[in-house]
Amino acid sequence: MNSCRSGFVGKALMVRLLFVAALVGLITVCVSSDYAFADFKQLFKKKRIVYEEAKDDAKEEAKENAKENAKRIPVARCLGKDGSVLILAKGSSTWRPAKQEEELFAGDLILSGAGVSIENLEKTVKLTFRGDIAGTSPLPIRETAIRLLPKKEGVDFSVDFDRGRIELTNTKEKGSAKCSVTLFDDEDHGQVKLNEPGSTCSMEELGRWPKGSHFKPSSKELIHPVYDLIYVALKGTSEVSDHGITHFMSAPPGPAMLSWNSADGLPPIKTKLEKLPEWTLPPDLFNPIVRDRMGAVLKIRDQFIAKKPLPEIMSSMAVSESEADRFIAINLILATDQLDLFFKVLSTTKYKDIIENGIIGLRHWIGRKPGQDLKLYEYIIDARHYSKIQAEIFVDLLHSFGDDELKEPETYEALIDYLGSDKAGIRGLANWHLHRLAPKGRDIKFDPIAPEAERKEAIAKWKKLVPKGTVPSRSIN
Repeated sequence: MNSCRSGFVGKALMVRLLFVAALVGLITVCVSSDYAFADFKQLFKKKRIVYEEAKDDAKEEAKENAKENAKRIPVARCLGKDGSVLILAKGSSTWRPAKQEEELFAGDLILSGAGVSIENLEKTVKLTFRGDIAGTSPLPIRETAIRLLPKKEGVDFSVDFDRGRIELTNTKEKGSAKCSVTLFDDEDHGQVKLNEPGSTCSMEELGRWPKGSHFKPSSKELIHPVYDLIYVALKGTSEVSDHGITHFMSAPPGPAMLSWNSADGLPPIKTKLEKLPEWTLPPDLFNPIVRDRMGAVLKIRDQFIAKKPLPEIMSSMAVSESEADRFIAINLILATDQLDLFFKVLSTTKYKDIIENGIIGLRHWIGRKPGQDLKLYEYIIDARHYSKIQAEIFVDLLHSFGDDELKEPETYEALIDYLGSDKAGIRGLANWHLHRLAPKGRDIKFDPIAPEAERKEAIAKWKKLVPKGTVPSRSIN
């Protein structure tokens, strides 16, 4: 039995059975939007990451936070303006904006980007959240997050680098600065030594599922995504130590870049650079994309200062006429794990870019760390009322097909079958794949939430374009 049949195709057989059952009692979802997932109209009864809006609840939580803070250890302070950094305090379920000069505690998860900085309390190391607002990085960074760790003996600053892109700078008047950096979901502990004042390095980390991988909820083994790491010496010299090996790095012209991928099991590759790559430089504010996205970030910050709750801010920006507002909104919704709000936005949107960015964002979300895909699987069973088989298909469709699977006619037969699923999320993801794998079908207008008769017409067109037993051309011409 080939790999395709054991992955996506095997589940297509179950879809046929589910579809027959659906004919007995089909629930028609009536939400009007292009390319939206149909079943997103339902209201959610359970909350996960929550945002307190009731005054009494907020006061009680403030009291509890004050008690908890008395036990916690401050290790850094926020250098950005009010509202430019989001904090998820250890033990809390509420994201909140930080104030400028506010102390930050060990265990806090910090989310930011676009050049905002924090520093350790001794003012010897500055950490800048760089992100990739221009979309030019070699890794498709969506957001940047770190967790602060307690200070270690002989180390200036300790962080758990969760995802995204950061810069570390030695801000001492003299001497070197040492940073302990935990990578890959606590699995790797490295040390960065910034040798002289002003020495600066860039690090970016991304986890994602490789082509051909499949979601297996019944697996007892914890399966890990593939991680990529890129280190660049931006200024001065530095040393990167990991597993007993030290790499001596120098800003261009010199051995400035280390790159590593967890899939190949090989040591990092060191590369000499004559000059810094464009993507490592601060974003060009004259670039229209950067300018508009920065404008969206500032809107969010201003609304934080006005004490508007995060869900209200994100909900309003997700329906904005500005594509940049919508882009930042959907990224931040997923970055803060607001799955309820995410699906609610997709259920009501009229913008195709929300759906496109939402699918890509959700693919990144499940690649963040081991177990993320299982969290989504359990969520859509609980909150979206998917069966276990439907939930497995949905999460599996957030993965990419392997090269061998793309050569199999059964792959395309399965995707076309999924267009007839009684779950619009599955229909939407199948359509998303088909439009990329069979470009000649991009003119076929398939709306996952359209009436069944309209959907059947589009399915018939797909079956005509890709007859059973054939593989479609990947070229438009």
